[in-house]
Amino acid sequence: MEITVKGKNCDVSERTREEAIAKLSKVRRLFDRFIDMEVVFSEETNPRITDRVHCEVVLHAKGKYLRASASGPDHQTAIDRAEAKLTRQVRKLKTKLVSKPRLDAAAQQDQQTPMSASGPTA
Repeated sequence: MEITVKGKNCDVSERTREEAIAKLSKVRRLFDRFIDMEVVFSEETNPRITDRVHCEVVLHAKGKYLRASASGPDHQTAIDRAEAKLTRQVRKLKTKLVSKPRLDAAAQQDQQTPMSASGPTA
């Protein structure tokens, strides 16, 4: 999985980049069918906003895109909050893909009912 870390209106230090990659690569342990991940940091310039750093993570899986966005007073807090949201979304996606109880029940019903010949009776 390729992880890209960018900064929008701010500079992302090497330490923050490495921490983001380390924290967000834990998501791969939950579900390994991801293609790439993009992390974008931005900072608010308004002094009234307490959570100035904004972190947005977009995860591309096969045919699906998961997006988690969070803010915090610093980069590490924003990463932690975004990672928690993304983890919840990944677990939800995995349960959707892995367990499909309606399809399993329909397949069992089809196997139990014998096919009857539909023809004219004399």
